[in-house]
Amino acid sequence: MPRLQTVAVEVIIPIINRTTTVLEVVIAATAEQDLRQIITLAGHLQEVEVQAVVCHQEVDHQQEGNMKKKSLIFGMLCAFLSGSIIHAQNLNEVVRYSTETLNGTARYQALGGAFGALGGDLSAISNNPAGSTVFAFNEASVTADFQSFENDATFYGNQESDQKNSFNIGQVGFVLVLKNPSSSKWDKLAFGFNTHLVNNFNKQVYFEGTNINRGLQTYFLAHATGVSHDFDLRDTRNISSEYLFQGNRGYGAQQTYLALRSHLMNYDEDKNEYYVPGIINPNEGKGVNQTHLVYSKGGQRLYTLNFAGRYNEKLSIGANLNFYSIDYSETKETFDSYTDQANSFIKEALFQEELRTFGTGVSLQVGAIFQASKALRLGISYTSPTFYSLEDEQMQALSVKSQDDLDGDIFTEEIKPNVVNIIGPYNVQTPSKTQASAALVVGTSGFISADFGVKNFANSNISDNAGTDYGYLNNRIENDLDSSTFMRIGGEKRFGDFTLRGGYWMEQSPYKNNMIKEDFTGYSLGLGIRFGGSALDFAFSATDQKYKQQMYSLGLTDAADIGQRAEQIALTYSFSF
Repeated sequence: MPRLQTVAVEVIIPIINRTTTVLEVVIAATAEQDLRQIITLAGHLQEVEVQAVVCHQEVDHQQEGNMKKKSLIFGMLCAFLSGSIIHAQNLNEVVRYSTETLNGTARYQALGGAFGALGGDLSAISNNPAGSTVFAFNEASVTADFQSFENDATFYGNQESDQKNSFNIGQVGFVLVLKNPSSSKWDKLAFGFNTHLVNNFNKQVYFEGTNINRGLQTYFLAHATGVSHDFDLRDTRNISSEYLFQGNRGYGAQQTYLALRSHLMNYDEDKNEYYVPGIINPNEGKGVNQTHLVYSKGGQRLYTLNFAGRYNEKLSIGANLNFYSIDYSETKETFDSYTDQANSFIKEALFQEELRTFGTGVSLQVGAIFQASKALRLGISYTSPTFYSLEDEQMQALSVKSQDDLDGDIFTEEIKPNVVNIIGPYNVQTPSKTQASAALVVGTSGFISADFGVKNFANSNISDNAGTDYGYLNNRIENDLDSSTFMRIGGEKRFGDFTLRGGYWMEQSPYKNNMIKEDFTGYSLGLGIRFGGSALDFAFSATDQKYKQQMYSLGLTDAADIGQRAEQIALTYSFSF
């Protein structure tokens, strides 16, 4: 018997006259049909399509003679903002997705990733595609990682430390080796697949201090620049609807509305200007006790499809088709407590943001390894720019404790629109990479290997298909970012079935002003043991980097000095088949 679904849908369409429409829909569907119904609303807006749906769904169905009744309540408020730029789209995003940390198999990590002229490791396929022909047999491996990030923050003389730990299945892959028994000089072919984590975003940064220069009010006042005062601030006006409506005017208008509605910022009609009633005066030493928390999670993962061939037992040539996935979530909270509580109309302010960035990318990679002699191997590889298609989802809330006059009651305004700002899709092009490698192999007892490469971050680019003007941001990429070189060195010494390994790597800061982010350095140690056709490898690696954590890209641009130390333990099991 067909299942009857009765769906009552309240649709909020923030069109120009801010009206609200109610639509009730009755849908008949068979038992095989999905219960979820997609309702698309056309807002007829130039730059924004806004969808806001609150759904109450009741389902009656009869099964084996028994009548059951279920209720499902589903709520969604979304604002689709085309042609808008939010704080997520900045230089840090380009650098974040262009800088790949040391991950992969335990052997690869233990050698500092210096495999460009070696091959013979599943993660080395992503370093130089020609490396898969070095395998003598079919092989598969899996790697588990435990990673710890410790951040020491200094902000206006105050020091704080925070730590975040995580566990991942960091790598999985296999390679199939085909030897050519004929007289052809192409004596070996290899096909491989490998995936490994290239960036772990599970981190946390916290800092606090007394800021007598800027507060959250500075952030919102900066976003109000150029925004006309066209807001419905009545208490009877639905906050979600007005926030959605302001999305049509732009991201700055949404920020201005939050500040006005919470009384963190006011508007002087006579002077036709916005102003802030909170007292921040550096000359008198008055400001805010400020705390800032950034908690992120997720990861960036690489999936590699590999094909390679060896010619005359000397020259190996390979190619990769690389796919990337990104899932980045960030929670940011800033809290201001005004030091001059007696004279400031604003007492406290708490600004909360939830951001999620997700998408995919693709790049091509070619490489070659040449065995110049029994001891010397040379490698070269080129990786094209990676082309990402990304989308942002953002939610905001602002809570302000204030009073109308200094003798009046103190009240708190909590502005929670419960609206998801959806930005995108937009395109991020990260830089290409060119690498040269050399390795000195000492028979079967060990080797020393080195990679050297360059990436030009200034060639990165952000764009979309909606014609959004990213000129300012792309100019900043060109003016603030530069070419970055990297170097990796690794060595291995074998004692029968036991192997000791060590590595070191360094990557230059992509910023022309390396005070923003200093060079990235690390070292690693490892050991391995073989059991016939299988092996167990262990690695420990540690990296150090100093950088500045800016609170926001506009207005409240103060930054803390961060010293980050990352430590990782990796365990890989591999076997031939």
